[in-house]
Amino acid sequence: MIGAVLHHSDALERAAIVVVPEDFYRPAHAELFRAMLKMRDEGRPVDAISLADRLGDRLFKLGGAPYLIECMSSVPTPANVAYYAEIVADKAVRRRLIDAATRVSQLAYALPADPDEDLIERARDVFDGVAGGGRAGRQRCLRRTPASAVTMRRLRWLWSHRIVLGGLTLLAGREGLGKSTVAVDLVAQVTRGELAGEFRGEPKYVIYVNSEDARDSTIVPRLAAAGADLNRVVFLDAVTPSDDESPLVLPHDTKLLTEEIEELGAALVVLDAATSVLDSALDGDRDRQMRRGLEPISKLAADTGAAVVGIVHFGKRESADTGKLILGSIAWSQVARSVLAVARDEDTHQLVISSTKANLAPGDAPSLAVTLVPAAVDTPDGTTQVARVQWHGETTQRAEELLAAGPEGDDRSLIAEAVTWLLGYLADEKRAGSAGAGEILRAAKADGFNERLLQRARKRAHVSTHRTATGWTWTLDTAPRRQDDNPPPT
Repeated sequence: MIGAVLHHSDALERAAIVVVPEDFYRPAHAELFRAMLKMRDEGRPVDAISLADRLGDRLFKLGGAPYLIECMSSVPTPANVAYYAEIVADKAVRRRLIDAATRVSQLAYALPADPDEDLIERARDVFDGVAGGGRAGRQRCLRRTPASAVTMRRLRWLWSHRIVLGGLTLLAGREGLGKSTVAVDLVAQVTRGELAGEFRGEPKYVIYVNSEDARDSTIVPRLAAAGADLNRVVFLDAVTPSDDESPLVLPHDTKLLTEEIEELGAALVVLDAATSVLDSALDGDRDRQMRRGLEPISKLAADTGAAVVGIVHFGKRESADTGKLILGSIAWSQVARSVLAVARDEDTHQLVISSTKANLAPGDAPSLAVTLVPAAVDTPDGTTQVARVQWHGETTQRAEELLAAGPEGDDRSLIAEAVTWLLGYLADEKRAGSAGAGEILRAAKADGFNERLLQRARKRAHVSTHRTATGWTWTLDTAPRRQDDNPPPT
Protein backbone atom coordinates (compact mmCIF):
# COMPACT_ATOMS: atom_id res chain seq x y z
CA MET A 1 0.00 0.00 0.00
CA ILE A 2 2.90 2.36 0.75
CA GLY A 3 4.13 1.88 -2.82
CA ALA A 4 0.70 2.69 -4.25
CA VAL A 5 0.67 6.03 -2.41
CA LEU A 6 4.19 6.86 -3.63
CA HIS A 7 3.09 6.18 -7.20
CA HIS A 8 0.31 8.77 -7.02
CA SER A 9 -0.38 11.27 -4.23
CA ASP A 10 -4.15 11.07 -4.85
CA ALA A 11 -4.01 7.50 -3.57
CA LEU A 12 -3.11 8.82 -0.11
CA GLU A 13 -6.58 10.32 0.39
CA ARG A 14 -8.25 7.01 -0.43
CA ALA A 15 -5.89 5.08 1.86
CA ALA A 16 -6.30 7.55 4.75
CA ILE A 17 -10.06 6.92 4.78
CA VAL A 18 -9.41 3.26 5.59
CA VAL A 19 -6.20 3.04 7.68
CA VAL A 20 -4.16 4.96 10.23
CA PRO A 21 -0.43 4.51 10.94
CA GLU A 22 -1.16 2.27 13.93
CA ASP A 23 -2.81 -0.29 11.61
CA PHE A 24 0.53 -1.30 10.05
CA TYR A 25 2.28 -4.36 11.41
CA ARG A 26 5.77 -3.20 10.49
CA PRO A 27 6.93 -0.12 12.46
CA ALA A 28 8.76 1.15 9.36
CA HIS A 29 5.53 1.22 7.39
CA ALA A 30 3.72 3.01 10.20
CA GLU A 31 6.43 5.69 10.34
CA LEU A 32 6.45 6.14 6.56
CA PHE A 33 2.67 6.49 6.44
CA ARG A 34 2.68 8.93 9.38
CA ALA A 35 5.25 11.09 7.58
CA MET A 36 3.14 11.05 4.41
CA LEU A 37 0.07 12.23 6.31
CA LYS A 38 2.03 15.09 7.89
CA MET A 39 3.34 16.13 4.46
CA ARG A 40 -0.20 16.12 3.12
CA ASP A 41 -1.45 18.23 6.03
CA GLU A 42 1.35 20.72 5.40
CA GLY A 43 0.37 20.99 1.74
CA ARG A 44 3.60 19.41 0.53
CA PRO A 45 3.75 16.96 -2.40
CA VAL A 46 3.89 13.32 -1.37
CA ASP A 47 6.32 11.36 -3.52
CA ALA A 48 9.43 9.24 -3.03
CA ILE A 49 11.90 12.14 -3.37
CA SER A 50 9.98 14.46 -1.04
CA LEU A 51 9.50 11.68 1.50
CA ALA A 52 13.20 10.79 1.47
CA ASP A 53 14.08 14.46 1.93
CA ARG A 54 11.73 14.80 4.91
CA LEU A 55 12.97 11.69 6.68
CA GLY A 56 16.64 12.54 6.15
CA ASP A 57 18.99 10.27 8.08
CA ARG A 58 16.00 8.52 9.62
CA LEU A 59 15.29 6.92 6.22
CA PHE A 60 18.40 4.71 6.48
CA LYS A 61 17.07 3.13 9.69
CA LEU A 62 13.83 2.33 7.85
CA GLY A 63 15.57 0.60 4.95
CA GLY A 64 16.95 3.47 2.90
CA ALA A 65 16.02 4.68 -0.57
CA PRO A 66 16.25 1.13 -2.02
CA TYR A 67 13.39 0.12 0.27
CA LEU A 68 11.18 2.92 -1.07
CA ILE A 69 11.95 1.76 -4.59
CA GLU A 70 11.11 -1.83 -3.59
CA CYS A 71 7.74 -0.69 -2.20
CA MET A 72 6.92 1.12 -5.44
CA SER A 73 8.01 -1.70 -7.73
CA SER A 74 5.84 -4.22 -5.88
CA VAL A 75 2.66 -2.31 -6.81
CA PRO A 76 1.50 -2.40 -10.46
CA THR A 77 -0.97 0.49 -10.16
CA PRO A 78 -2.23 2.90 -7.48
CA ALA A 79 -5.81 2.20 -8.61
CA ASN A 80 -5.95 -0.73 -6.17
CA VAL A 81 -4.91 1.32 -3.13
CA ALA A 82 -8.31 0.99 -1.44
CA TYR A 83 -8.08 -2.79 -1.79
CA TYR A 84 -4.58 -2.83 -0.25
CA ALA A 85 -5.72 -0.51 2.55
CA GLU A 86 -8.64 -2.83 3.37
CA ILE A 87 -6.18 -5.72 3.73
CA VAL A 88 -3.99 -3.68 6.12
CA ALA A 89 -7.01 -2.59 8.17
CA ASP A 90 -8.46 -6.10 8.29
CA LYS A 91 -5.19 -7.59 9.56
CA ALA A 92 -4.95 -4.81 12.17
CA VAL A 93 -8.44 -5.58 13.51
CA ARG A 94 -7.57 -9.27 13.74
CA ARG A 95 -4.39 -8.52 15.70
CA ARG A 96 -6.31 -6.28 18.09
CA LEU A 97 -8.95 -8.98 18.58
CA ILE A 98 -6.28 -11.56 19.43
CA ASP A 99 -4.67 -9.12 21.87
CA ALA A 100 -8.05 -8.30 23.43
CA ALA A 101 -8.90 -11.99 23.85
CA THR A 102 -5.57 -12.52 25.63
CA ARG A 103 -6.22 -9.61 28.02
CA VAL A 104 -9.76 -10.83 28.79
CA SER A 105 -8.34 -14.27 29.56
CA GLN A 106 -5.83 -12.71 31.91
CA LEU A 107 -8.63 -10.76 33.62
CA ALA A 108 -10.63 -13.95 34.14
CA TYR A 109 -7.74 -15.49 36.04
CA ALA A 110 -6.69 -12.36 37.92
CA LEU A 111 -10.03 -11.13 39.35
CA PRO A 112 -11.26 -12.47 42.74
CA ALA A 113 -14.12 -14.96 43.07
CA ASP A 114 -17.67 -14.11 41.93
CA PRO A 115 -16.68 -11.10 39.84
CA ASP A 116 -19.19 -11.84 37.08
CA GLU A 117 -20.54 -8.34 36.61
CA ASP A 118 -17.15 -6.69 37.01
CA LEU A 119 -15.46 -9.14 34.64
CA ILE A 120 -18.12 -8.70 31.96
CA GLU A 121 -17.92 -4.91 32.25
CA ARG A 122 -14.14 -4.86 32.01
CA ALA A 123 -14.17 -7.37 29.15
CA ARG A 124 -16.64 -5.14 27.33
CA ASP A 125 -14.27 -2.19 27.81
CA VAL A 126 -11.43 -4.23 26.30
CA PHE A 127 -13.42 -5.16 23.22
CA ASP A 128 -14.77 -1.62 22.89
CA GLY A 129 -11.14 -0.61 22.58
CA VAL A 130 -10.83 -2.88 19.56
CA ALA A 131 -13.82 -1.22 17.90
CA GLY A 132 -12.46 2.22 18.73
CA GLY A 133 -8.99 1.55 17.41
CA GLY A 134 -7.63 1.84 13.90
CA ARG A 135 -10.14 3.10 11.36
CA ALA A 136 -12.89 3.92 13.85
CA GLY A 137 -10.52 5.78 16.16
CA ARG A 138 -8.49 7.69 13.59
CA GLN A 139 -8.27 11.43 14.05
CA ARG A 140 -9.91 13.00 11.05
CA CYS A 141 -11.29 16.40 10.37
CA LEU A 142 -13.96 17.66 8.01
CA ARG A 143 -13.13 20.10 5.24
CA ARG A 144 -15.82 22.57 4.27
CA THR A 145 -16.48 23.33 0.61
CA PRO A 146 -19.16 25.95 -0.08
CA ALA A 147 -21.36 25.22 -3.07
CA SER A 148 -20.23 28.52 -4.56
CA ALA A 149 -16.68 27.12 -4.83
CA VAL A 150 -17.78 24.17 -6.99
CA THR A 151 -17.52 24.79 -10.72
CA MET A 152 -20.67 23.50 -12.39
CA ARG A 153 -20.48 21.50 -15.60
CA ARG A 154 -23.07 20.06 -17.93
CA LEU A 155 -23.73 16.38 -18.42
CA ARG A 156 -22.33 15.04 -21.67
CA TRP A 157 -23.83 12.06 -23.46
CA LEU A 158 -22.13 9.72 -25.89
CA TRP A 159 -25.63 8.49 -26.83
CA SER A 160 -28.28 11.01 -25.85
CA HIS A 161 -29.88 10.14 -22.48
CA ARG A 162 -28.67 6.52 -22.76
CA ILE A 163 -24.86 6.34 -22.48
CA VAL A 164 -23.23 9.05 -20.36
CA LEU A 165 -19.67 10.25 -20.93
CA GLY A 166 -17.49 9.95 -17.85
CA GLY A 167 -19.46 7.04 -16.40
CA LEU A 168 -20.04 3.29 -16.53
CA THR A 169 -23.02 2.00 -18.52
CA LEU A 170 -24.12 -1.64 -18.58
CA LEU A 171 -25.58 -3.29 -21.69
CA ALA A 172 -27.40 -6.24 -20.16
CA GLY A 173 -29.45 -9.14 -21.47
CA ARG A 174 -29.75 -12.89 -21.47
CA GLU A 175 -26.97 -14.96 -22.99
CA GLY A 176 -26.97 -15.45 -26.75
CA LEU A 177 -29.38 -12.61 -27.41
CA GLY A 178 -27.13 -10.41 -29.54
CA LYS A 179 -25.84 -7.84 -27.02
CA SER A 180 -22.37 -7.82 -28.55
CA THR A 181 -23.83 -7.24 -32.01
CA VAL A 182 -25.77 -4.24 -30.66
CA ALA A 183 -22.58 -2.95 -29.01
CA VAL A 184 -20.65 -3.34 -32.27
CA ASP A 185 -23.25 -1.25 -34.10
CA LEU A 186 -22.89 1.53 -31.52
CA VAL A 187 -19.10 1.31 -31.89
CA ALA A 188 -19.45 1.68 -35.65
CA GLN A 189 -21.63 4.77 -35.27
CA VAL A 190 -19.09 6.35 -32.89
CA THR A 191 -16.23 5.77 -35.35
CA ARG A 192 -18.28 7.42 -38.12
CA GLY A 193 -19.45 10.29 -35.91
CA GLU A 194 -23.09 9.31 -36.45
CA LEU A 195 -24.28 8.38 -32.95
CA ALA A 196 -26.77 10.94 -31.63
CA GLY A 197 -24.91 12.65 -28.81
CA GLU A 198 -21.91 14.80 -27.92
CA PHE A 199 -19.72 13.64 -30.82
CA ARG A 200 -22.25 13.57 -33.66
CA GLY A 201 -20.35 14.78 -36.71
CA GLU A 202 -16.99 14.03 -35.05
CA PRO A 203 -15.60 10.50 -35.62
CA LYS A 204 -13.89 9.19 -32.47
CA TYR A 205 -11.67 6.29 -31.44
CA VAL A 206 -13.08 3.29 -29.59
CA ILE A 207 -11.19 0.78 -27.41
CA TYR A 208 -12.70 -2.71 -27.58
CA VAL A 209 -11.64 -5.11 -24.81
CA ASN A 210 -12.81 -8.59 -25.79
CA SER A 211 -12.61 -11.81 -23.83
CA GLU A 212 -15.20 -14.14 -25.39
CA ASP A 213 -15.61 -13.73 -29.16
CA ALA A 214 -12.64 -14.08 -31.51
CA ARG A 215 -11.44 -10.86 -33.12
CA ASP A 216 -10.59 -12.28 -36.54
CA SER A 217 -13.66 -14.44 -37.18
CA THR A 218 -16.35 -12.60 -35.22
CA ILE A 219 -15.73 -9.08 -33.90
CA VAL A 220 -13.93 -7.50 -36.88
CA PRO A 221 -16.32 -9.03 -39.46
CA ARG A 222 -19.22 -7.68 -37.39
CA LEU A 223 -17.56 -4.26 -37.31
CA ALA A 224 -17.13 -4.38 -41.08
CA ALA A 225 -20.77 -5.38 -41.55
CA ALA A 226 -21.83 -2.45 -39.36
CA GLY A 227 -19.78 -0.03 -41.44
CA ALA A 228 -17.23 0.85 -38.77
CA ASP A 229 -14.06 2.76 -39.52
CA LEU A 230 -11.73 -0.12 -38.60
CA ASN A 231 -8.78 2.26 -38.19
CA ARG A 232 -10.59 3.85 -35.25
CA VAL A 233 -11.29 0.62 -33.35
CA VAL A 234 -8.40 -0.50 -31.15
CA PHE A 235 -7.92 -3.80 -29.32
CA LEU A 236 -5.62 -3.95 -26.29
CA ASP A 237 -3.51 -6.74 -24.83
CA ALA A 238 -1.23 -6.65 -21.80
CA VAL A 239 2.41 -7.35 -22.72
CA THR A 240 4.98 -8.61 -20.22
CA PRO A 241 8.68 -7.59 -20.24
CA SER A 242 9.40 -10.88 -22.03
CA ASP A 243 6.92 -9.84 -24.77
CA ASP A 244 4.29 -12.39 -23.74
CA GLU A 245 0.69 -11.32 -24.35
CA SER A 246 -2.10 -11.73 -21.82
CA PRO A 247 -5.63 -10.35 -21.53
CA LEU A 248 -6.29 -6.99 -19.92
CA VAL A 249 -7.26 -7.37 -16.24
CA LEU A 250 -9.12 -4.67 -14.33
CA PRO A 251 -8.59 -2.94 -12.00
CA HIS A 252 -4.98 -4.22 -12.22
CA ASP A 253 -4.38 -2.51 -15.59
CA THR A 254 -6.46 0.61 -14.92
CA LYS A 255 -3.49 2.98 -15.15
CA LEU A 256 -2.38 1.51 -18.49
CA LEU A 257 -5.91 1.71 -19.87
CA THR A 258 -6.20 5.33 -18.73
CA GLU A 259 -3.01 6.18 -20.62
CA GLU A 260 -4.35 4.56 -23.81
CA ILE A 261 -7.66 6.42 -23.59
CA GLU A 262 -5.90 9.75 -23.14
CA GLU A 263 -3.39 9.12 -25.92
CA LEU A 264 -6.07 8.10 -28.44
CA GLY A 265 -8.69 10.56 -27.26
CA ALA A 266 -11.07 7.59 -27.18
CA ALA A 267 -14.72 8.38 -26.55
CA LEU A 268 -15.83 4.82 -25.79
CA VAL A 269 -14.41 1.73 -24.09
CA VAL A 270 -16.33 -1.54 -24.54
CA LEU A 271 -15.76 -4.37 -22.06
CA ASP A 272 -17.03 -7.56 -23.72
CA ALA A 273 -17.78 -9.33 -21.43
CA ALA A 274 -17.28 -7.12 -18.38
CA THR A 275 -17.18 -9.99 -15.88
CA SER A 276 -14.36 -11.68 -17.78
CA VAL A 277 -12.23 -8.53 -17.75
CA LEU A 278 -12.37 -8.19 -13.96
CA ASP A 279 -9.67 -9.72 -11.78
CA SER A 280 -10.59 -13.34 -11.07
CA ALA A 281 -9.46 -12.86 -7.46
CA LEU A 282 -12.60 -10.77 -6.86
CA ASP A 283 -15.56 -12.77 -5.61
CA GLY A 284 -18.34 -11.95 -8.08
CA ASP A 285 -21.05 -12.61 -5.50
CA ARG A 286 -19.69 -10.35 -2.76
CA ASP A 287 -20.82 -6.74 -3.05
CA ARG A 288 -17.86 -5.22 -1.23
CA GLN A 289 -15.27 -7.02 -3.33
CA MET A 290 -17.08 -6.20 -6.57
CA ARG A 291 -17.20 -2.55 -5.62
CA ARG A 292 -13.42 -2.61 -5.20
CA GLY A 293 -13.20 -3.86 -8.77
CA LEU A 294 -15.86 -1.64 -10.31
CA GLU A 295 -15.22 1.69 -8.58
CA PRO A 296 -11.74 2.11 -10.15
CA ILE A 297 -13.37 1.55 -13.56
CA SER A 298 -16.00 4.17 -12.77
CA LYS A 299 -13.25 6.54 -11.63
CA LEU A 300 -11.30 5.85 -14.83
CA ALA A 301 -14.35 6.95 -16.82
CA ALA A 302 -14.75 10.09 -14.71
CA ASP A 303 -11.06 11.00 -14.96
CA THR A 304 -10.81 10.51 -18.73
CA GLY A 305 -14.31 11.66 -19.72
CA ALA A 306 -14.79 8.51 -21.80
CA ALA A 307 -17.89 6.33 -21.74
CA VAL A 308 -17.29 2.78 -20.51
CA VAL A 309 -19.86 0.21 -21.64
CA GLY A 310 -19.74 -3.17 -19.94
CA ILE A 311 -21.64 -6.09 -21.47
CA VAL A 312 -23.16 -8.28 -18.74
CA HIS A 313 -25.55 -11.22 -18.63
CA PHE A 314 -28.94 -11.60 -17.00
CA GLY A 315 -29.80 -14.74 -15.10
CA LYS A 316 -32.64 -17.04 -16.12
CA ARG A 317 -35.10 -16.02 -13.44
CA GLU A 318 -37.87 -13.61 -14.34
CA SER A 319 -38.09 -10.12 -12.83
CA ALA A 320 -38.82 -6.56 -13.87
CA ASP A 321 -35.91 -5.38 -11.65
CA THR A 322 -32.99 -5.54 -14.06
CA GLY A 323 -30.51 -4.72 -11.28
CA LYS A 324 -31.37 -7.99 -9.58
CA LEU A 325 -31.28 -9.95 -12.85
CA ILE A 326 -27.59 -9.21 -13.50
CA LEU A 327 -25.54 -12.30 -12.68
CA GLY A 328 -23.43 -11.86 -9.56
CA SER A 329 -23.38 -8.94 -7.17
CA ILE A 330 -25.93 -6.11 -7.04
CA ALA A 331 -22.87 -3.81 -7.04
CA TRP A 332 -22.95 -3.94 -10.85
CA SER A 333 -26.13 -1.92 -11.12
CA GLN A 334 -25.29 0.24 -8.09
CA VAL A 335 -21.96 1.48 -9.47
CA ALA A 336 -23.19 1.89 -13.06
CA ARG A 337 -24.66 5.27 -13.95
CA SER A 338 -27.05 3.74 -16.47
CA VAL A 339 -28.29 0.31 -17.53
CA LEU A 340 -29.54 -0.57 -21.00
CA ALA A 341 -31.57 -3.78 -20.93
CA VAL A 342 -32.02 -5.93 -24.03
CA ALA A 343 -34.91 -8.41 -24.23
CA ARG A 344 -36.59 -10.40 -26.97
CA ASP A 345 -40.22 -9.81 -27.85
CA GLU A 346 -41.40 -13.30 -28.81
CA ASP A 347 -44.48 -11.89 -30.55
CA THR A 348 -42.55 -9.68 -33.00
CA HIS A 349 -39.17 -11.49 -32.83
CA GLN A 350 -37.54 -8.10 -32.30
CA LEU A 351 -35.05 -7.08 -29.63
CA VAL A 352 -36.22 -4.26 -27.39
CA ILE A 353 -33.58 -1.95 -25.87
CA SER A 354 -34.77 0.04 -22.86
CA SER A 355 -32.99 2.33 -20.45
CA THR A 356 -33.89 0.75 -17.09
CA LYS A 357 -31.55 2.90 -15.01
CA ALA A 358 -30.69 6.44 -16.02
CA ASN A 359 -30.63 8.57 -12.90
CA LEU A 360 -28.64 11.28 -14.72
CA ALA A 361 -31.00 11.60 -17.68
CA PRO A 362 -33.58 14.41 -17.66
CA GLY A 363 -36.36 11.93 -18.54
CA ASP A 364 -37.06 8.42 -19.72
CA ALA A 365 -35.54 7.69 -23.12
CA PRO A 366 -37.98 5.79 -25.35
CA SER A 367 -37.36 2.10 -25.97
CA LEU A 368 -35.94 1.10 -29.34
CA ALA A 369 -36.69 -1.99 -31.43
CA VAL A 370 -34.07 -3.78 -33.51
CA THR A 371 -33.67 -7.03 -35.38
CA LEU A 372 -30.51 -8.93 -36.22
CA VAL A 373 -30.19 -9.60 -39.92
CA PRO A 374 -27.58 -11.68 -41.77
CA ALA A 375 -24.70 -9.95 -43.52
CA ALA A 376 -22.00 -11.29 -45.81
CA VAL A 377 -18.46 -10.01 -45.25
CA ASP A 378 -15.55 -10.67 -47.60
CA THR A 379 -12.35 -11.92 -45.94
CA PRO A 380 -8.97 -12.88 -47.44
CA ASP A 381 -9.97 -16.56 -47.32
CA GLY A 382 -13.55 -16.23 -48.52
CA THR A 383 -16.94 -14.83 -47.51
CA THR A 384 -18.19 -15.17 -43.95
CA GLN A 385 -21.69 -14.69 -42.57
CA VAL A 386 -22.31 -12.54 -39.50
CA ALA A 387 -25.22 -10.64 -37.99
CA ARG A 388 -25.77 -6.90 -38.04
CA VAL A 389 -28.36 -4.64 -36.44
CA GLN A 390 -31.37 -3.26 -38.26
CA TRP A 391 -33.01 -0.40 -36.37
CA HIS A 392 -36.80 -0.01 -36.35
CA GLY A 393 -37.09 3.14 -34.26
CA GLU A 394 -39.04 3.76 -31.07
CA THR A 395 -41.46 1.30 -29.51
CA THR A 396 -43.90 1.43 -26.61
CA GLN A 397 -42.73 -1.99 -25.46
CA ARG A 398 -40.37 -2.11 -22.48
CA ALA A 399 -37.55 -4.61 -21.97
CA GLU A 400 -38.30 -4.99 -18.26
CA GLU A 401 -41.88 -6.01 -19.06
CA LEU A 402 -40.59 -8.73 -21.38
CA LEU A 403 -38.19 -9.91 -18.69
CA ALA A 404 -40.84 -10.02 -15.97
CA ALA A 405 -42.90 -13.09 -15.23
CA GLY A 406 -46.29 -13.14 -16.92
CA PRO A 407 -49.20 -12.34 -14.62
CA GLU A 408 -51.03 -15.20 -13.00
CA GLY A 409 -53.66 -16.57 -15.38
CA ASP A 410 -52.02 -14.95 -18.42
CA ASP A 411 -53.09 -17.77 -20.75
CA ARG A 412 -54.77 -17.89 -24.12
CA SER A 413 -58.24 -17.34 -22.74
CA LEU A 414 -57.18 -14.21 -20.85
CA ILE A 415 -55.36 -12.83 -23.88
CA ALA A 416 -58.41 -13.56 -26.00
CA GLU A 417 -60.52 -11.66 -23.50
CA ALA A 418 -58.12 -8.70 -23.69
CA VAL A 419 -58.25 -8.82 -27.51
CA THR A 420 -62.04 -8.66 -27.41
CA TRP A 421 -61.91 -5.73 -24.99
CA LEU A 422 -59.39 -3.81 -27.11
CA LEU A 423 -61.25 -4.34 -30.37
CA GLY A 424 -64.47 -3.20 -28.73
CA TYR A 425 -62.82 -0.13 -27.23
CA LEU A 426 -61.28 1.01 -30.52
CA ALA A 427 -64.36 0.15 -32.58
CA ASP A 428 -66.50 2.51 -30.54
CA GLU A 429 -67.91 5.19 -32.85
CA LYS A 430 -66.41 7.95 -30.65
CA ARG A 431 -62.91 6.64 -31.41
CA ALA A 432 -63.29 5.52 -35.02
CA GLY A 433 -60.66 2.83 -34.61
CA SER A 434 -57.94 5.02 -33.09
CA ALA A 435 -57.03 6.31 -29.61
CA GLY A 436 -54.07 7.51 -27.60
CA ALA A 437 -51.95 4.79 -25.98
CA GLY A 438 -52.14 6.41 -22.55
CA GLU A 439 -55.92 6.65 -22.72
CA ILE A 440 -56.24 2.99 -23.74
CA LEU A 441 -53.90 1.70 -21.04
CA ARG A 442 -55.68 3.67 -18.32
CA ALA A 443 -59.08 2.37 -19.45
CA ALA A 444 -57.73 -1.19 -19.64
CA LYS A 445 -56.27 -0.98 -16.14
CA ALA A 446 -59.62 0.21 -14.81
CA ASP A 447 -61.21 -2.90 -16.36
CA GLY A 448 -58.57 -5.27 -14.90
CA PHE A 449 -56.11 -5.66 -17.81
CA ASN A 450 -52.46 -4.83 -17.08
CA GLU A 451 -50.15 -3.22 -19.64
CA ARG A 452 -48.17 -6.35 -20.49
CA LEU A 453 -51.34 -8.31 -21.21
CA LEU A 454 -52.76 -5.51 -23.35
CA GLN A 455 -49.51 -5.21 -25.33
CA ARG A 456 -49.78 -8.90 -26.22
CA ALA A 457 -53.45 -8.45 -27.09
CA ARG A 458 -52.58 -5.48 -29.33
CA LYS A 459 -50.30 -7.58 -31.50
CA ARG A 460 -52.84 -10.36 -31.84
CA ALA A 461 -55.58 -7.86 -32.68
CA HIS A 462 -53.42 -6.33 -35.47
CA VAL A 463 -53.45 -2.91 -33.83
CA SER A 464 -50.58 -0.76 -35.07
CA THR A 465 -48.81 2.05 -33.23
CA HIS A 466 -47.52 5.34 -34.55
CA ARG A 467 -46.29 8.60 -33.08
CA THR A 468 -48.34 11.76 -33.57
CA ALA A 469 -47.79 15.33 -32.49
CA THR A 470 -49.46 14.52 -29.15
CA GLY A 471 -47.87 11.13 -28.45
CA TRP A 472 -48.31 7.45 -29.30
CA THR A 473 -51.56 6.33 -30.93
CA TRP A 474 -53.00 2.83 -31.36
CA THR A 475 -54.98 2.22 -34.55
CA LEU A 476 -56.89 -0.75 -35.94
CA ASP A 477 -55.14 -1.74 -39.15
CA THR A 478 -58.48 -1.95 -40.91
CA ALA A 479 -59.61 1.49 -39.75
CA PRO A 480 -58.92 4.69 -41.73
CA ARG A 481 -56.63 7.16 -39.99
CA ARG A 482 -57.90 10.54 -39.03
CA GLN A 483 -56.30 13.50 -40.76
CA ASP A 484 -54.90 14.84 -37.49
CA ASP A 485 -53.20 11.50 -36.79
CA ASN A 486 -50.54 12.03 -39.46
CA PRO A 487 -47.13 12.40 -37.83
CA PRO A 488 -45.45 15.77 -38.22
CA PRO A 489 -42.84 16.05 -40.99
CA THR A 490 -39.27 15.38 -39.95
